[in-house]
Amino acid sequence: MPSEGWDEWLPDILTYSTIAVEILGFALIPWVLIRRKDPGSTIAWILTLLFLPGFGALLFLLFGRSRVRWSAKRKRSADEALRGNLIGFRATLSDVRPLPVPLAGQSAGLFRVGEVLSRSRTTEGNRVDVLEGGAAAYAAIGEAIDAAERHVHAQYYLIRPDKTGRWFLDKLIAAANRGVDVRLLCDGWGCFALPRGWIKQLRMQGVQVAFFFPVSSMLMQPVSLRNHRKIVVVDATIAFTGGINIGDEYLGKMESVGAWRDTHIRIQGPAAASLQSVFLRDWAFSTQERPERESLFPASNEAVGEAHASILTSGPDTDSEAIHRVFFGAIAGAKERVYITTPYFVPDRALIVALQMAALQGVEVRIIVPSRSNHSLTLHAGRSYYEELIEAGVHIHEYSPGMIHAKMMVVDGCIALVGSANMDLRSFRLNFEVHALIGDEYTSRALERSFFIDLAQTKEIDLQAWRKRRWHSRVAEGAARLVSPLL
Repeated sequence: MPSEGWDEWLPDILTYSTIAVEILGFALIPWVLIRRKDPGSTIAWILTLLFLPGFGALLFLLFGRSRVRWSAKRKRSADEALRGNLIGFRATLSDVRPLPVPLAGQSAGLFRVGEVLSRSRTTEGNRVDVLEGGAAAYAAIGEAIDAAERHVHAQYYLIRPDKTGRWFLDKLIAAANRGVDVRLLCDGWGCFALPRGWIKQLRMQGVQVAFFFPVSSMLMQPVSLRNHRKIVVVDATIAFTGGINIGDEYLGKMESVGAWRDTHIRIQGPAAASLQSVFLRDWAFSTQERPERESLFPASNEAVGEAHASILTSGPDTDSEAIHRVFFGAIAGAKERVYITTPYFVPDRALIVALQMAALQGVEVRIIVPSRSNHSLTLHAGRSYYEELIEAGVHIHEYSPGMIHAKMMVVDGCIALVGSANMDLRSFRLNFEVHALIGDEYTSRALERSFFIDLAQTKEIDLQAWRKRRWHSRVAEGAARLVSPLL
């Protein structure tokens, strides 16, 4: 009977399928070795493929491939072509008046590193305002969009299909209806849930919409490579960046983790045009469009403040790891204090050593991380590093009211870093990120005040009590740390 024949063949099918999956898992191991990634990541992938070949193969094909060479080459070509268009703009930056107190010492060195690795000119004469929380950020962004005269360029990893998302898109539509040139660049994965009807409406109303690595390209590109940047630029004279995406949770409406705490910055002055260049390079890569310089940048770059600023970028299309290296340099060069806030803390060995060495030399090092997270695996992985850092004198504080999503660092009250990058391997090596390196006491002190307001709502991890935590917590942390190179 047919059913009996099927029953006879089923065990063989399962056996052959199991063998095929195991062969696939083993066959991927040479690919893992050829990638020449760090040993921790390589070992983690090999162990996964050996002991869970089917699951490991699926994970590796989705998240572990480094198939960015073709797209990286195309991205670099697009960037170079656009940089050619912007040569005239870059030349005008030298017209900005010098600050009364020039950069010196460690500050100058950090900015030099940023310039070399990100190929971005340090600008003077900027004004930087700290925007605490989603309400303040959205109000400032909305006001700037309403006042736009020539163009609005917006780029986000995540735009939620909720009330806040609708508000933001309506702002863009209103600007387009006034005759303003509006471009919206969305990450293909983070904005996947945006209703097609909303996208269609935007385009019908004159908003140009593009997707960075759209979902349709997933077969050619690992889903782990995302554009995590958050940028809004208005008329190339005012810009916004930081940790805030577009969604109701950024207004404190995410019940699973409590109140949502975040930080954004508004930049006025020449550095706004630098963020414009970052946007345009990503836009050119996604659309093959080459916008003309004359219509997108101001004829002159007038000083409006006293802040030096360098816009740092990093991503899988380059090996420079500019943001990671500037983080390292800022910590290693600190003389008095380092204050860090990050939602996802999975440092590599270089940053661990930098933090330890700073603390051992008497530098006050404090790190604020969430006590609850929307990514529990990352939370547990980060906690596995607490003991070795606290032993060296690093102060680690867990934020209690809810999810702290701010991504900032302040060093010695004069250098600040604010942007989209978390202190984890994903941000340093997989995501396309942007961070502003700011040399300015006014901005640094404002961020320090914000840090201490948050610090008052934290609980510092006590080393002796931490060592007595339950065994299952240790197991969870160890397991999460084992796979942290894969995160």
